[in-house]
Amino acid sequence: MTETIFALSTVPGLSAISIIRISGPSAFSVIRKITKGKIPKSRYASLKKIRWKGEVIDQCIVLTFKRNESYTGEQTVEIHCHGSIAVIEKLVSVLVECGSVLKLRPAEEGEFTRQAFYNGKMDLIQVEGLSDLLRAETEAQRRLSLDQLEGGFSKKIHTWKDKITTILAFLEAGIDFSDQDLGQIQVLDSISDLLDSLKRELNVYQDIKSIKNGLDIAIIGPPNVGKSTFINYLAKREVSLTSRIAGTTRDIIESKIQLKGVFVTFLDTAGLRETKDTIEKKGIAKLKKRLKTTIFNIFLINNESDLKKIGVKVGRDDIVFKAKADKGNPTSFRGISGKTGFGVKEAIDLIETRIPKFNISDGLISTHRQKMKVNELIILLSDLRDDVETGLEIELLAEKTRHAQKLLEELIGKIDTEEVLGIIFKNFCIGK
Repeated sequence: MTETIFALSTVPGLSAISIIRISGPSAFSVIRKITKGKIPKSRYASLKKIRWKGEVIDQCIVLTFKRNESYTGEQTVEIHCHGSIAVIEKLVSVLVECGSVLKLRPAEEGEFTRQAFYNGKMDLIQVEGLSDLLRAETEAQRRLSLDQLEGGFSKKIHTWKDKITTILAFLEAGIDFSDQDLGQIQVLDSISDLLDSLKRELNVYQDIKSIKNGLDIAIIGPPNVGKSTFINYLAKREVSLTSRIAGTTRDIIESKIQLKGVFVTFLDTAGLRETKDTIEKKGIAKLKKRLKTTIFNIFLINNESDLKKIGVKVGRDDIVFKAKADKGNPTSFRGISGKTGFGVKEAIDLIETRIPKFNISDGLISTHRQKMKVNELIILLSDLRDDVETGLEIELLAEKTRHAQKLLEELIGKIDTEEVLGIIFKNFCIGK
């Protein structure tokens, strides 16, 4: 039997309103015990005084939800109380006392969503989408995770499952492939079409990783050219120390900024030059390794000869700026000044034109787990296609096709979910 759980579903601390959620078979019994009068009609708000041992605790808005009408699929009560720490602590203590009689206990991380999953209110893909939505910081992340939560990718998976079921139906019917090979051709065509769809999904995963994790842009230049000053101006705070001493930055300092709805991490790097300093050499080596992850680089120079001394080739998409342009600009490159802000707005506009445009369509792979399952399915279906062509026994072909169905069941969480759920819910707040 499902237990009844409760938790604060809003951020703890001083606020106008806080919400305590109670979910489970005893939820309505709890509200009967701590209020007078009838239980509010399902999905209608009602003003109620919360009472305990003859004392009024708070005057609250109470909402009730019947089974299958709630987020969790269980009887649910929401208490919208005043958001002071004292009120919240008192209400929580009252519910703890109720627990000894009504089998009510505090919820664990993500336990409300776990109830929703077990009650069929959402599948594993939607749970992962909700997890991402709770952590979304950019517009692109919000759109991607909301599509997962609303079932965009789940619908696509069910389409794949229907195609595999059709393939299995042909095989289990024992089609005589020798009869003009019509059955074999249809099965092969179906497998090939499905493989094409799966490979297209896999190809866009790198873009999704960029949306979720952000993009890297390195700021490269000789020592004391003003890289740290420039990155501080971009970040609108001091994330990098500035000094007139060459080689001040020995490690890579990162500053994350949102541009065009995507996080861009600017890397403030060690100044590139010939040096005998062991630590500075390590910083330069670390930089050159990290440059392999950047989408493009920004070069800051004092004069054009710096580009030869730096030892890093300027790529096609890279941008070169003359630094400290407030002191003049004898070069042919666009000038900027991190100290005064001269030319920085124009520089940001230019940087934004180089950031890839991501097309966030419906139903995209968004997690490493999903990617691995789809990749596993591609390998299996490729083997199945080869086996059909070589004339493997139909019974063995059917068994392999059933394994493809099993992979899709795992993908949406119909089977083998406990370990995955445990990992996902570690990132949930208690009240979700």
